[in-house]
Amino acid sequence: MTTKELERDKNLKVIEYTFDEEEIKRVEDEVARYLNQRTEIPGFRKGRVPKHILKVRLGDVFNEYILDFLTDKVSESVEREHLIALPVVRERRLSEGSARIVVELHEEPAVKLGDLSKIEVQKVNEDKVLERYVEKRLEDLRERHALLEPKEGPAEMGDLVRVKVDISNEEGKVLTSREYEYVLKEGEDRPFVKDLLGKRKGDAVEVEREFEGKKYKYVMEVKEVYRRSLLEISDELAKAVGNEFETLEQLKEALREEGKNIYDVEMKANMREQLSEKLPDFVEMEISDRTLSLLVEEAIERMKREGKYDQLLERYGDEKKIREDLERAIVRDIKFERAVEEFAKEKGITVTEEELEKEAEEIAPFWGVSAERAKSIVRSRRDVREDLEWAVLKRKVLDAMLELVTVKIVEPAEGGGADEEGEKVEGNA
Repeated sequence: MTTKELERDKNLKVIEYTFDEEEIKRVEDEVARYLNQRTEIPGFRKGRVPKHILKVRLGDVFNEYILDFLTDKVSESVEREHLIALPVVRERRLSEGSARIVVELHEEPAVKLGDLSKIEVQKVNEDKVLERYVEKRLEDLRERHALLEPKEGPAEMGDLVRVKVDISNEEGKVLTSREYEYVLKEGEDRPFVKDLLGKRKGDAVEVEREFEGKKYKYVMEVKEVYRRSLLEISDELAKAVGNEFETLEQLKEALREEGKNIYDVEMKANMREQLSEKLPDFVEMEISDRTLSLLVEEAIERMKREGKYDQLLERYGDEKKIREDLERAIVRDIKFERAVEEFAKEKGITVTEEELEKEAEEIAPFWGVSAERAKSIVRSRRDVREDLEWAVLKRKVLDAMLELVTVKIVEPAEGGGADEEGEKVEGNA
């Protein structure tokens, strides 16, 4: 088999594969053995039909098998590891004493990563976040460790009400009977709970509801009403929380450490997301229009097979717009993936077996299997291993990139997000 490059367009190359007479004869023998096991011709024992008889009887079909076998040999010779799409056979021709197969190969496009320091990501002010976290946790602990005193009067705002709820069907059969505790607060809008305001011990609230054409009766009997007294945020609260705390400062320090652990994990994940979104805009890529067209077609065909395309077309109202959006999304995805791969290669970032095993252990609960079973799956399933390896590599690369980007410290917004105002900080995240 000889090869010749017929065309080159950025990441796309068209290769001509030619086979001489000797190679074709060897393939004819392979085809004959293959067909002998699967074809019966009158007058011959199965498996004993001479090659020349098969060629005469099957004619063009035999030739197509030859081309199929030659195409398989071409496919085996292609290094698919660096292809962004499956090889596309453009031409197959078998002539006297030779064969020609032309294949379109879409390689991974070359990329050039821009100046990462020009990428800006936001980081919420850690001190302010932890300050708010400690304040909120202290209020939560006050609520949790409130002092309860039974009262005879009606339930008021701030009181805790313990109720027994019976749910019956239309025939009067009690389907469920459970006790619940509710704290009455301003703005309460939960069904039944707001009706407890003003009720006393022994009172009941009855409501009928209909679900899916069936009626149900809810009877909520007040078993007890408690006046709640919240502890002051002081050493007394700290001691009520646990024996390990003697002072409020000790409790605050523990809460701050708890909050910092959460902050570190969530902030790093958030910054990775920001970087992932912005990274494609800082990547130059050489990719053929024919490659993009092919990838768009593949995406559309996949959506059609999954029954999603018609719904998408109805929403867009125009197939051209679908194709344009798909192309933009594909370009951004390829830029991101290639940038991660090239950065990892340049910096020598790899994924070790130990890291894969640790990742498997952490993901095991989500798979609903033991840690050992998860590690076994990763070892035995190539597809699972590759997906997991990519996830770890991507995370490691993004973390390394975050050391090079510009980080803007912003103040936490009232709703928990980030305000736009902030101070720029160059360097480490």
